[in-house]
This record gives sequence, C-alpha cells and structure tokens, in this order.
Amino acid sequence: MRAMNTTHQKKGLGVSEADHKKALARYAASCWVGERVSEEHPNRLGLQSATVEASRKLWDGYRFSAGSIERYYYMHRKGGFNALLPAGRSDKGRSHVLSPDIQEKLLEARLQHPKMDVTVLVRHMADAGVMEPDAFSLSSVYRLFTAHGLDRRSLKAGSFQPDSGPQKAFESPMPNMLWMADMMYGPTIVTAGGKAIHTRLFALLDDNSRLCPFAQYFGSEGSECFMAVLREAIRCRGLPDKLYTDNGKVFLCRHLRIVCANLNIKLSRARPYAAWSKGKIERFFRSLQSQFQAALVFDPVHSLEDLNARLLLWIENYHQSTHRGTGEPPARRFMAYSETIRPAPPDEELERLFLCKTDRRVRKDATLSINGVFFELTPALRGQQVEVRFNPQCLTEVEIWHQNRFVQIARKLDRQANSKHFGGKS
Repeated sequence: MRAMNTTHQKKGLGVSEADHKKALARYAASCWVGERVSEEHPNRLGLQSATVEASRKLWDGYRFSAGSIERYYYMHRKGGFNALLPAGRSDKGRSHVLSPDIQEKLLEARLQHPKMDVTVLVRHMADAGVMEPDAFSLSSVYRLFTAHGLDRRSLKAGSFQPDSGPQKAFESPMPNMLWMADMMYGPTIVTAGGKAIHTRLFALLDDNSRLCPFAQYFGSEGSECFMAVLREAIRCRGLPDKLYTDNGKVFLCRHLRIVCANLNIKLSRARPYAAWSKGKIERFFRSLQSQFQAALVFDPVHSLEDLNARLLLWIENYHQSTHRGTGEPPARRFMAYSETIRPAPPDEELERLFLCKTDRRVRKDATLSINGVFFELTPALRGQQVEVRFNPQCLTEVEIWHQNRFVQIARKLDRQANSKHFGGKS
C-alpha cells in the first residue's frame, strides 16, 4: 500500500456499521426504482409510481416514504453510494442490536432449518453460546429474515425479494451484464512435506459469453477468498453490472455488499432451494471436474501454486474452444462487445475499495493484532479506538484511520529491532 493524501478522505470512509447498513438499504431501494423506470424494463413504470411501489417494500429492515426514495434515487445518480451515507453519524456510545457476524450466523441457520420455528431457532443459538440471551429483541430477528426473504410467508409462498434471482430460463444480451459466482469443493492435494490440503474453488462465469473472468483454488472457504477472486476478475475483465450468487455464508457478508455498492454492481441472490437458476456455472463446474480435476489422478500436484497455475492453462484452453450452448468460443463472444464493458478502476483505487475494515483498541505498547499478526502504531494512538483497513491475503501492512481520518500505514511489529532501542541507566 502507499501512503495517501487528503484527497482520498471522502465522505463515507470510516463511518459506522449502522450507517453502512442504512446506506445499503437506501441503495437497494434506489437501484430497484432505477430498474423499474428504465426503458429496457418490460413493465416500465413512471418515477412516481415506482417510488410509491418501493415505499410499500421492506429494505434490509427499513421502510422509506416515496418522497425519501425519490430523493435517494437522485442522490445516488449524482454522487454514487457514498452520497447515500448518513451525515454526521458516529458509533460512539451506540449499541448494535444484531452485529453483522450474528446476522450472518442467523441467516445461515435459517437456510439450514427453514421449517424450524424462529423462537426455537433463536433459543437454540442462545443455548449454544452463539448469541447472548436477552441482548436482542425477537422482532429484530424477524425483521432480518423478512428483509432477506426468509420469513415464513415468503418461504411458504416461494415469493421473491427485490434482489432475488430469475424464475425462467434467461441469458444476458451482452457480456458483463451478469456474472454468476459459486464455490465448489476441489481435490485434496498432499504437499511435499506430507500435509493434506482440502481445496475449495471459487469461480465467476459471465452469463452471456460463458467466459470465466477468474477462478482460484484456496485451502479455506472464507469470504476473503471470494473477495480476492472478485477483485482479480474485475481487474482482468472490467466491471459487471450484476453479480448473482446463492445464499451461502461467504456471499452474505457485509463487506461484499459495500464493495458492490461502491462499484455500482447490483448484488442479486438466488432464492433458497433454487440452485437450478445458476445452472450455467454448475455446468462449468461439471466440465472442470470431468476434464481438469479428473486428469490430476495421472499427474498429481503437490502445492496450491501448481494447482492454480494448471487451472489457468485449462481455463485459457476452455476460452478458445467452441461452447456447445452458444456455438462460439467464450473469448471470441466476450471480445465482440468489448467496447461496451465498463473498465475497472486503477489498480490502487481498486485495491483500496476491497480492503477489509475492522475496529481495534490500540494496546498500551502501541500495537494491535489482525488475524494473529501484530502491527506497530504511533505511540500517540495508545488506548484509542481506531479503524484498521487491510488485505487479508497480504498482511504486510495495514491502513490506520482515526475519527474518519487517515493516520498512517502500520507495518508488522519487529520486536528484535525495537530491542536495540531499549535501554536504561546502569
């Protein structure tokens, strides 16, 4: 990372989780209105009708009046996602009813047990120590499930929320209008040292051309793995208009929603038990399993680096081969509309947009830890609450923000180097 100047200190950087949640709700409402008033929509509405209809819906637990939604619509058109962030808000002294981590666990549990009564589900999670008893209201859990289309009525009726996926066979008219994302379990590889690594493959597929913008194997399945794949895909292939995922925990994270909002990418999810709606990427996975992974039996790999290097070669060959569904090679079909593709932001800006953000209290020795790695800060921040922005795939240095202002680039703690400066009177 490079040190930044004040031009990077834009509105919305370093704001609270509650502000981001409200801005995401405003963003979802304004995007929904934007689609309904578009000339390309088959059931186009006027702006007034669209905002009135949107005011009847629940947006991530929030309801807005038609006038407010119209204001958010113009604010977003003029200033992007940051314009929708509430001004002058702070986390100081505020308690969060349901933290983003608890929300993800609740949604995951609901998807695993859709027929279980909500009160029974919450009581089970409290007994298991996942949630603190009496630290939240049951109504907040109901609002969360309703916002994600996981309330009892929606599940029973099979109805769709505003960001849910299609019900009929479809194909986007041009490349980068829709990317599908998914994860599958990959082969188990044994390193030269005898360590077994159970791999997971994260991949993206362009709906129109069937081109794979990027794919990579990992030794884990955290959200940071998918974010790394999405960042590289955007860098290589430009910005998609929509990103279509399932309801897996990896794709429900708040970080992904904020990144998509900042890049003006509409995040759309398949409703529960509708995996068929992502059939194109499932078919891509089957081809990869039967062709690429099956061949590893005869020529095994012994490292993730070797596995991913071979994967890239296979994908390049796949891009040049005629696809049975389109009658054209994916690379040729993708490049035929290259002039319509939104270019990716400059590398430095893109890297910053993908940084994870978390709050930390600086220790008395002017250090803090991220994922078990200690970083050294300026002594002036001892005891202060700071926001840390970092790339979990490359924890060599992190950005430190305090009270919405960039303070420094913090590097790994070097205890031995510090010992040379330690001394006392004899």
